Amino acid sequence: MKSLKLSLAVCEYNPFHNGHKLHLDKMKEENSDAVAVIMSGNFCQRGECACMDKYTRARHAVLGGADIVFELPAVFSTAPAEIFASGAIKLLDCLPGEKTLFFGAERGIENDFYDVARILLTETKEFKEALKQNLAKGYPHAVARHNAYKTIYPETDFSLLESPNSVLGVEYVKALIKRNSKIKIRPIKREGDFNDLSLNKEYASAAAIRYAISDGKKKKVKTFVPSFTFDDLPDILPKHDDLALFKALEVNKNDLKNVIDCTEGLENRIKAAAPYCKNVKEFIDKLETRRYTRARLNRIVTSNMLSIDKDLVEKSLKSNLYLKVLAVASDKTWLLSEFSRCKNKLITRKSDAENLSGTQKQCFLKDVYANEVYNLITKKHTNEYEMKIIKRQL
Repeated sequence: MKSLKLSLAVCEYNPFHNGHKLHLDKMKEENSDAVAVIMSGNFCQRGECACMDKYTRARHAVLGGADIVFELPAVFSTAPAEIFASGAIKLLDCLPGEKTLFFGAERGIENDFYDVARILLTETKEFKEALKQNLAKGYPHAVARHNAYKTIYPETDFSLLESPNSVLGVEYVKALIKRNSKIKIRPIKREGDFNDLSLNKEYASAAAIRYAISDGKKKKVKTFVPSFTFDDLPDILPKHDDLALFKALEVNKNDLKNVIDCTEGLENRIKAAAPYCKNVKEFIDKLETRRYTRARLNRIVTSNMLSIDKDLVEKSLKSNLYLKVLAVASDKTWLLSEFSRCKNKLITRKSDAENLSGTQKQCFLKDVYANEVYNLITKKHTNEYEMKIIKRQL
């Protein structure tokens, strides 16, 4: 029997735009048997609510060229880049066949990512001392690490660590090395700037599209997204302000300390600020410093809202989990049979989830809870146990 050839991607599609379509088109040029993506659910890596529910975004992915969309569990999707990447690679690695991971990157070729990743996996005594010195200067941890590496390895080009997508690419490769995975990588030059909020170029970032919607200018994004995305875009972005602030008020300091990245007494500052804020933006404004970035603080606030603690995250990284299918193309449903033999259980209906146990069950129930919270925020209902079969024009 011929080995399956898969093109893989990790994504959020928040929302799916023309740059994502270009990325999938390039993946399909590889003549693989299928394009499989793993996508964040209703809450994303920067600690935000997704602009649309995960089933809508998964449908967009399939209409845009993906053949099957798996959900990245909430314990990983709301975590720092290293855990986000490790969780995604852990699940993709269990898929059968010959696999290539495609990811957008501002710069770098395959060898560049492996060179930097191998160094990052080796923390010498000299590096730890340099890191300590940079942290003492008040730098955010990611910046402090970058500075420390440049000090200890001056001949290595660490420019990959200066761009968000390339940083994720390095984290994917770190995860592949640690797992001794046979997945190959293929960086794809990213069109546009992740942080550019303008709509005056050929490709607009997802952040720019969300910003335009929040500014009441949804019509202006029409040329930057496929028509099926534009038709589903909300007029107002979902906000989790009330629930997030309520949970910040309600949680005790010991539980807050057990949220990933809530360290160095940050729980005290969070508890002190919470009673005086009207929304999450104001809350983050009060907490933000050079060391505590907005993205980090947003992740902590969202993880706390969803009661995701570091114990569950760490157990989930070490355990066999599951592959929850959000959507599959109608002409590719044969993939379900192929993937049913994975060591991570395939979930396509409620009965599949009923046999989960231990950490598997805890992790999945957190996805169920995250979905219920998102339903409450958006005042719409989606079923956690559903799988969409999407018919597309071929």
